[in-house]
Amino acid sequence: MYISLKWKLVVFLSLVLATVTVAWTWQSVYKQLENFEDKLERGYSAQNKLIEELVSDNYLKLSQLALLIAENPTIEQRLSEHDNEEATEQALESDWLSYNINLGLDYLAVYDADKQARSEIFSSMIESDRQLSGYVARELLSRNSPHSQKNFIYCARVCLMVVLEPFITDNGTAGTIVVAQNMAELVRSYSDFSSAALGILIEDVEPLPGSSQERYLDQWHLRAWAVSDFERVFPVLEGYAQGNPHHNPRNELYHSGDASYLVKSLATSIETLGNNVYFMSISDETSDYLMMQDNIRRGLWTGMLVLLVAEGLLLLLLVAPLNRLTRITNALHLLPYQQFSRAANKLSTGRSWFPDELSTLETSTAYVATELEKLQGELTLKNKSLENQIHALTRSRAFLSRLFDNAQIFIITQDHDSRILSTNTKFEAMYQHVPDNFGVLFSDELQSDHFQEHVQRLHAREEEVFQQELRQFDKNGKEMVIAWTHTLVEDESGEEIVLSIGIDQTMQKLAEHDLRRMANHDSLTGIGNRRYFNTALAQFLNADMHGALVFIDVNRFKQINDIYGHATGDKVLVEIAQKLRTHLRNSDVICRFAGDEFIAILANTDANSLPPILDKVLENLCGSVKVASGRSVNYTVSIGASLFPAHGDDAQTLTTNADMAMYNAKRKGLGHWHIFDPDEEQVVQLKIDNSLILNIRNALRDNAFHLVYQPVVNLHTEEISHYEVLVRMLDERGETISPGLFIPVAERSGEIRRIDEWVLDNALKQFSEMRALGPCPKLAVNISAPTMQADDFPQMVIDTINKYHIDPDDLIIELTETSYIENFQQVLRNLQQVTGSGVRIALDDFGVGYSSFTHLKLLPLSYVKLDGSYIRQLQQNQEDQIFVRSLAAIVEAYGMETIAEFIEDEDTLGLLRSLGVTHGQGYYLGRPAPLVLGESHQRRSTSH
Repeated sequence: MYISLKWKLVVFLSLVLATVTVAWTWQSVYKQLENFEDKLERGYSAQNKLIEELVSDNYLKLSQLALLIAENPTIEQRLSEHDNEEATEQALESDWLSYNINLGLDYLAVYDADKQARSEIFSSMIESDRQLSGYVARELLSRNSPHSQKNFIYCARVCLMVVLEPFITDNGTAGTIVVAQNMAELVRSYSDFSSAALGILIEDVEPLPGSSQERYLDQWHLRAWAVSDFERVFPVLEGYAQGNPHHNPRNELYHSGDASYLVKSLATSIETLGNNVYFMSISDETSDYLMMQDNIRRGLWTGMLVLLVAEGLLLLLLVAPLNRLTRITNALHLLPYQQFSRAANKLSTGRSWFPDELSTLETSTAYVATELEKLQGELTLKNKSLENQIHALTRSRAFLSRLFDNAQIFIITQDHDSRILSTNTKFEAMYQHVPDNFGVLFSDELQSDHFQEHVQRLHAREEEVFQQELRQFDKNGKEMVIAWTHTLVEDESGEEIVLSIGIDQTMQKLAEHDLRRMANHDSLTGIGNRRYFNTALAQFLNADMHGALVFIDVNRFKQINDIYGHATGDKVLVEIAQKLRTHLRNSDVICRFAGDEFIAILANTDANSLPPILDKVLENLCGSVKVASGRSVNYTVSIGASLFPAHGDDAQTLTTNADMAMYNAKRKGLGHWHIFDPDEEQVVQLKIDNSLILNIRNALRDNAFHLVYQPVVNLHTEEISHYEVLVRMLDERGETISPGLFIPVAERSGEIRRIDEWVLDNALKQFSEMRALGPCPKLAVNISAPTMQADDFPQMVIDTINKYHIDPDDLIIELTETSYIENFQQVLRNLQQVTGSGVRIALDDFGVGYSSFTHLKLLPLSYVKLDGSYIRQLQQNQEDQIFVRSLAAIVEAYGMETIAEFIEDEDTLGLLRSLGVTHGQGYYLGRPAPLVLGESHQRRSTSH
């Protein structure tokens, strides 16, 4: 049965359009549902974080109030009178009205050093609930340290936030202040900062005598102690409790009338005593829910409309092509009958704006008909073709001429004697008068002789091309750096001439200069960084100069950052750097050594001239800055100094001695200086080192080390690329000792080799156990410079890999600090052997210390880690962005990959991805944690 091609196409394409429309509509509906679910989850996460922050802020406020009350002279006097408890209580009662009304306290108690209550006073709200005293007494008796603060929430008939704050009076008497405050203020604060309401529910609490049952939720056996906007919100809780558990983890909306609510129990880590308490979040999601429904309906109607319009357009689009196909069929039918003119007339020979296969078929059919009719004119067509070829050659010559003149590079030709034969427009625009000879561009005879020597080698066929970099001045006197490439070509007559092509390298050289400056200067303060300090000190020591190394530390800098914000902390650092520039000599070197540490090198300074200098520096560096509220924030510094060469002849020794002197200055109190005394500091340091060495040896013997793993994420795929293995050590009390304390001691004592071997062995053992359960990302293990310089280091790595049957490609060795490498060639040979077996190498903390671009070329690296100082302020610092972008491009050019540390938020993550960084690591991507057998190795959220 004959069926028209038109209807076959219509049916087929209609089915395709229907399928595409249905798929698109389904995807739109699914996306709306998914976005709504994501919005609910983000809101719930923000509410969890908000309740934690509000509780933490209230604890801090109560702690500060407790310390203020402890400074009451009357309390101090009464507390020292051990047998006069009544006097202590009277002292509290005299101020209790002020504490209760002005400070909002509902409970206040004073305990002496023996953990005996000296006085206790409370508001009428908690008179009927006297269990709080018992909980406070038990908490005091169970505390490990009498000087530690304790916070908890106590709920029975009322809910209170309780803080136990230890204190010591000026006469040495110890005690504990206990304060408590009603949590109703927390509910109000939550409503102010969140669009949701908050309910505090207490479990198994009977109503007070004479109170109503209206606050009880029978299904949950909970009593609503406090609820935001009680008249509106509590009915929602009652309705929701009818059919849902209070701990329901799902994001199911509860519909009440025309409104839709999300009711969920907040997941908090707040310690509570007394009856169980639950924080319920009630958020009105009506508008978003209705918007989602409208969007779904709109998507369905849009899909139907699109399908109808597409069907109509399909019919319109098919009419014209099928008519053209009919004409072509009729024209082809006439060709066998030699009716060439009729066949050509049936075809459309006009220009088509949108050529297609039918256009090609029409053109081909018309061409065949015309060629058959004009067979006798073949000679004429050949002549026409020859003319077209000549015209094409003329156009090509003109094109090359325009290319030569308009190219954005410098192009000249010159003869054997360097006479300039031709130039392009860009070269001519550089000079008011184009030079006749290329030799006038040279600034000295050495460059001219170099050029002439290589031209001779070109003509002698000893080389095909040579390059030369020249510094030239344009017509405005601006210095330019041009990289010239010279080679031999033949002109139109066949004579050999020199073709010289120049590329402007001026901006690239400036960028390289800026990159070198950024690598040697602190981006925040503009003074030198640690790399610049190490270079400058090496120059002083190599020149056998004498002087002083001054180590400056900002006291309580962390508290300034925590209380007033990082912007205030940065302001303090900038002001200190400016004062150092002002009050030190131009010949002195000033650097920012670390976060809140500065270091200065004072040339030609001895033990007699140093004290007045330190007095002057200390006097000028202690000051204050104003914050946004107009309040002044005071800051002080502590200064330690060492003399060279008297106290050391290398950077490590001098810095360590100045650092120890600084800590001795801190022991004198805030705002003091101290000059290194070998007899004093070495004894102190020796005791510290001996204690840490004993801890290290005990930890190695008792297996008191443990490993944690922090993920490194591929920023493009958002998958975990590998884990960095980090070692932790516990002391005899089970408390963690920072690696920054025990690692340097281990290196000095020689125990670092045993630690490195323990970490590598245990990391690969755990890795083999994880790999046996399923796929697991690679591991990056830090190895110290002393271990890496050992002759048997490659064999030790290979033996450990073979011991646990690990694929070498799954192991990354991370070189922590190149400044401690004494035998670089030995390290290079060792790393080449290790990489030869398949292990990869990463260079840590690039951009500070002794790390340099030379290491990128010499070391067999796969990864380069950017130092965190370039990441913390990346969004606010344009120079750091330029440095990161440039370094990422250089590392990529070397065939390596970049890793950025200290990623704390989504904005920094997106910025790093746009700057070309390939991998990232930080608390936003995942915190260090032990690996759990069988866990999923997906990207960890910030809650881990």
